[in-house]
Amino acid sequence: MLFISCVPQKEIVYLQDDQSTEEIQTFNNEKEKILIKSFDQLYIQVSSFDDGKINFMSNDANRYGGGRSEADLAMVSYTVDSNGFIDLPIIGKFKVSGLNADEAADKIREELQLYLNAPTVKLSFVNKNITVLGYVTNPGRYFYASEHLNILQALGMAGDITIYGNRKYAVIVRVVDNVVSKQRVDLTNVALLGDDAFYLQPNDVVYVEPLKTRKWGIETFPWAIVLSSITTFILVANYISNN
Repeated sequence: MLFISCVPQKEIVYLQDDQSTEEIQTFNNEKEKILIKSFDQLYIQVSSFDDGKINFMSNDANRYGGGRSEADLAMVSYTVDSNGFIDLPIIGKFKVSGLNADEAADKIREELQLYLNAPTVKLSFVNKNITVLGYVTNPGRYFYASEHLNILQALGMAGDITIYGNRKYAVIVRVVDNVVSKQRVDLTNVALLGDDAFYLQPNDVVYVEPLKTRKWGIETFPWAIVLSSITTFILVANYISNN
């Protein structure tokens, strides 16, 4: 009973390495630029030497009430339509799907040079989020502002995997071009640091399955009743044998 109720340390340690060495290990894992796709929300900031009254794409603080929270940015963001276009002032319909943020900003700047004096364009994603479910401390949907987020950071946002979560079988669910993919990730394997699955994409879902001990209900097993029954049985058997 004690044996099946314990979770071995090997099951809960991240990024394990069989080599008994203290040398620093390095892994090549180049971060890929996130590409814009349909239904993404983009915040576009344009500035130029033109007067604000002339440049109606100017993003001065007064235009949006000075707010710059995620909710504020979402209110003034541009949503990419199902065909990969956004509708901008002056330029009109402009295709951005398949481009990363820097490429899209450069193309918009080139178009605006016909209308504005030395424009600069900054483009960023709004409301990037991932969802963490399963055996984590705080499952839910989490928003982040950084350009890249790895799976360990995502689990940290969710309060880490519980002791009965299966670190050898975390699943990443991803939707790309209306195709849903499912990928298994072994969080105990140090080789994960060099794997493409280490970095998440916006809107990914991470699901952590339970260990077998949790599936069997060991965490909530009525130990008090079992031990009390065993004690009672021993006392009765001892009484019978002595009489």
